[in-house]
Amino acid sequence: MAEEAETEAEAAIDLEDYEASTGNKVTIWTWDYDNTLMMADAFNEIYPNIEIEVVNVAYSDYFTKIQQAVASGSELPDIVAQSCTLLKNYGQLGIFEDLSAAPYNVDSDVFFDYIKDRAIMEDGSLIGIEESVSPSGIAYKRDLAEKYFGTDDPDELGEMFTTLDDYVDAGIKVQEESDGEDFLFHSPGAVGEMLYFMNTEKLESDGTIHFTDKMSSVLEYLTKFRDNKVMDTFQNGTPQANATYADKHHIFYPCPNWVINYYIKPNDPDGSGNWGIMMPAGGGYSCGGTSLGITNTSDAKEDAWKFIHWCLMTKDGAVMMKEKLNFFIALKEVYEDPDFLGGPDEFFGGQNINDFFYNKIATSISTLDVSVYDQTVIDIRDLLATAISDDPDLTAEDALEEGLEEASMKILDMEID
Repeated sequence: MAEEAETEAEAAIDLEDYEASTGNKVTIWTWDYDNTLMMADAFNEIYPNIEIEVVNVAYSDYFTKIQQAVASGSELPDIVAQSCTLLKNYGQLGIFEDLSAAPYNVDSDVFFDYIKDRAIMEDGSLIGIEESVSPSGIAYKRDLAEKYFGTDDPDELGEMFTTLDDYVDAGIKVQEESDGEDFLFHSPGAVGEMLYFMNTEKLESDGTIHFTDKMSSVLEYLTKFRDNKVMDTFQNGTPQANATYADKHHIFYPCPNWVINYYIKPNDPDGSGNWGIMMPAGGGYSCGGTSLGITNTSDAKEDAWKFIHWCLMTKDGAVMMKEKLNFFIALKEVYEDPDFLGGPDEFFGGQNINDFFYNKIATSISTLDVSVYDQTVIDIRDLLATAISDDPDLTAEDALEEGLEEASMKILDMEID
């Protein structure tokens, strides 16, 4: 045992040797190109001799490209960005270092409880470190909230909207008072995503995909929102949908923390002071997230680990991620510093949105379950959200039947109920 302990200690990577380098370039494939470049630039201020190459790969092509590289035996990047909905799929590839083992020795208990096990596979290996916890609120335009609900205060609004039916009632009110011009939400896709991740039912257990349990309430409220014109019909993420962030006709937006830098600020640059964040109906939920893992074929493992560790497991890295990317790492200890989250945000009308996200929403999130079929079911969810929006006669029951049929064609090795 003493010899094993000595071997592990000797193998540990010296993270405080800021001048050392393997001499091999660290390649990262990512769809989040600009953010990863900022991470690399900040890292190189601390570790100037480690070269980081960031390669832009479209999200829609990413997992397939990794699969193709594995199948063909071609070169993989040193660091892979693992989407949270495909974590189990990445684990099945067998290409990642176990970051809980030497020389990395990560104890997942240092992370938030609800997210600490998400990248741990069935064999106990830890294949990635989360870039950011993804607590989700509802972003809203203060002027429209005041107009229709008599207040722009986030706490007062949170008390008004405690159930999904409260959204339905409010959507009807907005439609009536605007002669059909204004909507509570902008997109069926965004609403479907919100409803899906709000639902805490497990997707998979004991060899069964619980499609009905996971999707019934999603489809029920998508049809209610459609029938009562609670939501508009824009396809989420399109230029037309993005233009609504700056208009005067759409009030609420499902808002994981990353939406602020990806959607709100770029699409409403003149909206400073007119935005707020409120608690979603039913409490906080998590939506999205990416882990970074090291491939076991890498010839720059030590340098790759220095990058991941500094960015995602140190106080200085946490400050950088917060200030440059508006990402908040999963390391619990950084939140013990009362100054870490910062103060009022002028863009959000002086609201301390970081405190709201991490001391109110994140603390209320349930443990996240992961299935190898997460992305499959999410793809079906998106198809059904579009179908419900396009067909005013499609019922929740019929949509569920369509979804079950689609799932049975795509998931062949498990029972589906």
